[in-house]
Amino acid sequence: MKLLYSLSLILMVFACSGQYYISSDFLGTTSTGSLSIIPGITPNYSVDYYKIVYNTTDASGAPTIASGGFGIPNNAPCDTFALGLYCHGTSLNKDEVPSRNNYEAIVGKLFASKGFIMCCPDYLGMGDSPGLHPYVHGETEATASIDMLRAVREYLSDSMGIQDNGEVFITGYSQGGHAAMATHKYIEENGLLSEFNVVASAPASGPYDMSGSQSELLLSNDPYSNPGYIVYLLASYQLAYGNLYNTYADVLKFPYDTIVPPFFDGNNYSLDMGDLNPLLPNQLEDLIEDTVLQNFNADSNHALWIALRDNDNYNWVPQRPVRMYYCTLDEQVHYTNALEADSYMNANGAPNVSSSNIGPSNHSDCAIPALLGAFYWASDYISSCAFVGVDEAEESLEIKVYPNPASIDVTVDATHAVELYRISDLQGKLLKSERVQSTQFTIATSDLSSGIYILALRDDRGKAAIVKLSVN
Repeated sequence: MKLLYSLSLILMVFACSGQYYISSDFLGTTSTGSLSIIPGITPNYSVDYYKIVYNTTDASGAPTIASGGFGIPNNAPCDTFALGLYCHGTSLNKDEVPSRNNYEAIVGKLFASKGFIMCCPDYLGMGDSPGLHPYVHGETEATASIDMLRAVREYLSDSMGIQDNGEVFITGYSQGGHAAMATHKYIEENGLLSEFNVVASAPASGPYDMSGSQSELLLSNDPYSNPGYIVYLLASYQLAYGNLYNTYADVLKFPYDTIVPPFFDGNNYSLDMGDLNPLLPNQLEDLIEDTVLQNFNADSNHALWIALRDNDNYNWVPQRPVRMYYCTLDEQVHYTNALEADSYMNANGAPNVSSSNIGPSNHSDCAIPALLGAFYWASDYISSCAFVGVDEAEESLEIKVYPNPASIDVTVDATHAVELYRISDLQGKLLKSERVQSTQFTIATSDLSSGIYILALRDDRGKAAIVKLSVN
């Protein structure tokens, strides 16, 4: 009763004041050494990581709370950084989220180590948020993410005297790709660009075409590797729309209708998809009641089709840059989701939309190269942080790279001795790496195919610079 009374007070205060921030907890500092785990990203800063609890709204628009994790670059020679948003992938266990410092929190920390104030929402129904998570529900993915950005800004301004530089970069993987796209879409379509200056977004491996490409994957005759996602989707859309079924027995065959309730009771802190998937059949016709499947296939206005279409987010026209990353052997989210979005957006006049094929990888193996590609792409749009101190030249690493474009080799002139350089492709694959300890040196490029590459350099003080390198 005391908890309910406290929650009611919080929501009343939110309704009256419009304040988003509720509380925060410092979870610790992660060193650059601990973050040096992925080839292609050299951390510049250690990261202070926090949990935040904030006010938002649920699927019906009623006040509720949510939580998330956010990272801040530590001891950086900057007074402002861009605001970043990382949307995480599918999780069923309410504790497998960024605010609990889970494995995906490392993605937010890596971005923060390169100079972002990085926000990682748990989503509704996850972490401290009550009830069931409305899985792949675009509107609440967006509102929970946006309200976290607001709450983090409040906390940084009021408690730490810190402000971001006004720029916002959005990314996410798997369900997080859908959430990232939904958030960017919501910001543009609701006139929020003056509040959130989205300079670019990079959704990765997301099911943007829920009623098309993703449904075709689920409805195919091929076994689906994660049948728990299907039940999660049904439970989510029943929560959001209230018109799909009354009990699990209405839609699921026995004994699966009796197996799934503990996973989706809104209070699951121990069970995850790895526990559920082995208990379910991989063929849709073995899981779903025959009449339900027949009615769904026969009626394009079936309530589930309407819900799926309501959560499509491929069919809009972003005015800010978008690049989608995908892999062609993705068994969980079909890569044509990205191609459909790319085709629709460009056909309807989007000024800067593209998609990037990471290669023939499955869903898990696609994650790191996709997010590396997203990071390097973001660097083209994010402003350098505002350095402080008496002599900016003493703080930064300034370099000249010539000729650029190159054919045989390039020369690097640097203001400080370069300790290490790395060349990666735009998908984040490391191609060259060498320790040099010199202010001037030459890099052979004759063994590189024609194209665009990322040249990253670090000097003997730990300062870094990144250059886009073109090879003819």
